[in-house]
Amino acid sequence: MVVVPPLLAGLIRHGVGSRVADVTVTELADLDHTAARLRDTGADLVIVGPAAPATDAALIRRILPHARVLTVSADLARLVDLDTGEGVAFTPDALVDACGGRSGSAI
Repeated sequence: MVVVPPLLAGLIRHGVGSRVADVTVTELADLDHTAARLRDTGADLVIVGPAAPATDAALIRRILPHARVLTVSADLARLVDLDTGEGVAFTPDALVDACGGRSGSAI
């Protein structure tokens, strides 16, 4: 998770961690000093908070070209896929589906 408010981060952490086995959820406050850490995680999924600068999602795509990048809409109601532009309701089920319902690493 990148630039995700604390309460929202807690909901994401609980929503994924309680429903997907062997998942690692990590939070990064910003990308200014953590790009190397992001690269080292090898995340499969990155969730970008609504307060993140618009350039963060594109930077994440360059750092982790294989990762799925989702942005949280400004009203916190939707998860939007960076590659397709498609959005889904922001629910625990959507988080599990984004993780592929499997083990892995999420940021």
